Amino acid sequence: MHLAKAIRKTQCAIRPLENPFPAPERIFPGLEEIDPETFPDFLDEIGLVGMGGSGFPASEKMRASVGAHTLVINGVECEPDITIDQTVLLHHPLWVQAGANASAKAIGAKQVVLAVKNNPDQRSMLRKLYPEYSIIPFPDRYPAGAEKLILKKLIGKMPPPGVRPYQLGYLVQNVVSLRAIGRAIVDGIPVVERPLTLSMPSTGFYKNIIAPVGLSISEVLETTHLAYDPDRHLITASGRMMGHEVTGDDCIEKTTTSLIILDREPFEGLEHNCIRCGACNTACPLDLHPFALTEFIQKRKTKSTAFRAQMTECFLCGACSAICPARIPLVHTLIEGKKCLS
Repeated sequence: MHLAKAIRKTQCAIRPLENPFPAPERIFPGLEEIDPETFPDFLDEIGLVGMGGSGFPASEKMRASVGAHTLVINGVECEPDITIDQTVLLHHPLWVQAGANASAKAIGAKQVVLAVKNNPDQRSMLRKLYPEYSIIPFPDRYPAGAEKLILKKLIGKMPPPGVRPYQLGYLVQNVVSLRAIGRAIVDGIPVVERPLTLSMPSTGFYKNIIAPVGLSISEVLETTHLAYDPDRHLITASGRMMGHEVTGDDCIEKTTTSLIILDREPFEGLEHNCIRCGACNTACPLDLHPFALTEFIQKRKTKSTAFRAQMTECFLCGACSAICPARIPLVHTLIEGKKCLS
């Protein structure tokens, strides 16, 4: 009784405001306000880095690409067990298109190309969602989504060593990066979240989720009730091939494309001596010589022009390690070799 009276009294005391609060001021420009000169600064303001996994400053890439004739939306997503790019393309087309159109306008691109896996059913849906873009299918195999291999298909040959996409008239942007740009333009929200794939193959658990940047991985696992045991499992962030091991204490980053929980046992095999089978050379998509490069790194012979040229081209896809019958972690050594270039 007393509570009902108190509520009625409070309601009677409420009066319309003579001067209501104004609508919140937009922080970021709308699509029609995109200025090519200030667009890179806008990308810095929203905190965007390459969300395909590279983490490269988006503003620098945009500035370098001014004058490119084609924007390529990279949705090939060839890493095993990862489907977040496909999911974003299908479920967030408004944001992806807003980001793509703004980026194309900023660099002066005449066309937008959507690169996706060769999946006829998915392509049919994407044609309805993205009718203004050309859709180009790529083989559903790793590492078809690498920038260099996308350019190879677009221009008909492998790009020369050291040549960047913008030098050939292309800007290649990941789907999630464009989603982030579009969300800032449409809704005024900066890069504070990360769409990613969360999976535990041994249990058949696969989900695509959106997690706040900075949230601990343990909190993500608790939310999804996954039976993760650090003694039995390892967590790899951003892919089986190009990813790295993380722990529950690590946090979701803007470059975290996935979290995959794997059993430790298959990864505990002993490394053997190289049998000179050449499998790593055959597996390399750029026709490099992975084992020879690792030998140079281990012997600290990293000053030669040949070594530096090959090491510059390597994008650490990990195909050499995956195929090696001796279980030599070649890509780990190649990562160290990259440091020799700086």
